[in-house]
Amino acid sequence: MPDIGERVQNVRRLRMWTQVRLAKEAGVSPTTVSGIETGKIGRPHFGTLGKLARALRVAPEELQGSQEESVEEQGPEPLSLWWARETGEGEFERGLEGASLKSLDSLSRGLEVEQERLQRLYGEFPESSEQGRFIKRQIREVAGRSGSVKASAMVRRNQDHAKCKDEHSKNTESSRRRKTSDQHKKPLDTRGGRPT
Repeated sequence: MPDIGERVQNVRRLRMWTQVRLAKEAGVSPTTVSGIETGKIGRPHFGTLGKLARALRVAPEELQGSQEESVEEQGPEPLSLWWARETGEGEFERGLEGASLKSLDSLSRGLEVEQERLQRLYGEFPESSEQGRFIKRQIREVAGRSGSVKASAMVRRNQDHAKCKDEHSKNTESSRRRKTSDQHKKPLDTRGGRPT
C-alpha cells in the first residue's frame, strides 16, 4: 500500500496539477508538498493534510490511507479506493468475491464519491482537450468498477437472505417436530380423547 506521499502525488497527478499549483490551492509552501511527496516529511501535520485534502477534494482519510474496518472484517483483501483504482481486473474481481458486505458497501460509496469528483473535474477542462479525454477515461473506469462492486454486493445480500431464510425454515421445522413429539407423549383423557 502506498504511503502518504505517494497518495498525495497520485491524487495531484489525477487532477493534473503541479506541486506548485497544489501548494497554492492548499495554502501551503511548495517545499511542504515536495517534502511530503518525496517522503522527507513522513508524518505531516494533520492540519496540513486537511488543507491538501480540501484542495484535492478528497477525504483526509484517503490521503492517510485510513481504513474504517480492520482487515479481518473486510475479508481477505482490504477494499480501499486506492486498491480499486490500482489493481488489475482479475485481482479486483477475486477481492470482491472474498469481501464482506460491509466492505463492499463502503467501497461502493467511495467509488461513487470518486466518480462525482472526477465529473466535477471534467467540467474544468475543455471537452476536446487531452486532460478532458484523460479524465473521461478515468470516469469510465471508476463507473465500471462501481458497477462490479454493486453487483457483488447484490449477490452477497441475496446469498445472506437465502441463508437466513434457510435457517428460519430449519428452526420452524425443528420447532414443529418438537410440538408434534410433545403432543404424542401426553396421556389421553379417556373421556374426551384429548391430551390432558
